[in-house]
Amino acid sequence: MRLTQRGFLISVAILIALNLFVYLWWINRPVVVMAPAQMNREIVAGLQTESQRLQLLLDGSCESPELQAFRRGEIGPLVRQEQGAPSGGLAQVPSQRSAPSSTPTPVAPATPGQPPSAPVVPPPTDPSAVVLPQDKLVALLDAATVRVLVFDANMKFLGHGSGFFIEPNVIVTNRHVIEIGKNFAITSTLMGPQPLPVKLVAATKDSEITNPDFALLKVERAPAGTRQLAIATEPQVLSTVVAAGYPGSDIRGDANAVTPNTVFSQGEVSVLQRQSNNLVLVLHTAKMSGGSSGGPLVNRCGNVVGVNTFIAAREDQFTDRSLYALSASSLRVFLEQNGQSYTKMSSVCTSDPKN
Repeated sequence: MRLTQRGFLISVAILIALNLFVYLWWINRPVVVMAPAQMNREIVAGLQTESQRLQLLLDGSCESPELQAFRRGEIGPLVRQEQGAPSGGLAQVPSQRSAPSSTPTPVAPATPGQPPSAPVVPPPTDPSAVVLPQDKLVALLDAATVRVLVFDANMKFLGHGSGFFIEPNVIVTNRHVIEIGKNFAITSTLMGPQPLPVKLVAATKDSEITNPDFALLKVERAPAGTRQLAIATEPQVLSTVVAAGYPGSDIRGDANAVTPNTVFSQGEVSVLQRQSNNLVLVLHTAKMSGGSSGGPLVNRCGNVVGVNTFIAAREDQFTDRSLYALSASSLRVFLEQNGQSYTKMSSVCTSDPKN
């Protein structure tokens, strides 16, 4: 009887020890904190589809049905509406990356033997100190703005941003657009369906918010017809500004996933905020969303007054957002520090719009 009682006590002690071990393991277990989702499933699916299409183009796969369709002219850059047709106004622009849905809208084949329609309005060839008519401003930004594609070392598509020409073969964008990548390319409706490889030639030391966030890309040979934007300084508060770029939330509806149309948005400058490091933030009301980082913010003369960079918002609160560009004067400092030539212009336009 004494032995049985002793065995029972030993069994109870073992059970208590096991329970204590499980309890201590449970309260000290590693906890994995998942970061909030940055994009919904639809956008992720769109990026995966776009990655596959871009990979086929860059690999030069002659057997690709998509590539053959591009070459036959059955799908490709969309033609802008003719002058006088309803335009629907200016659309949206700046700071992340996104892509079209996984089921692109079919595009009607081009008429056999008929060349694609040329742009109705040619862009200006020289920087302007006066307000450009709306059609001239759109043509200029179309010819100067590019979509920046980002890939890893194995040419896997990682995302996209926006950029713009400041010299015939030099493009400005944000550092944070390209810093996760190893290989880069640019596209636009003007340049056609084949992405052009570009090289990173300069970048700021980091891309922290309220620090300079710029990068320079160089293309070996840009197609004829591209235009360069002149660099102004800070805009005036309440002056009209136009943003251009490739916001993912808007271009995902474009039938052409590789070279969607440039998206435009018009707004006003709300305030200029000078930081302790002399960087000037331009808070404005032109619509922005992920994918337009690095795109130009211009005055109505078509001169750059800022580089669209980030959106400040409380998580999941899209009704209370602040839209920021880094000022053109800060961009000037970066360009001069890197010995990069560019065209200087005033931020003041000298006449009223003529539409």
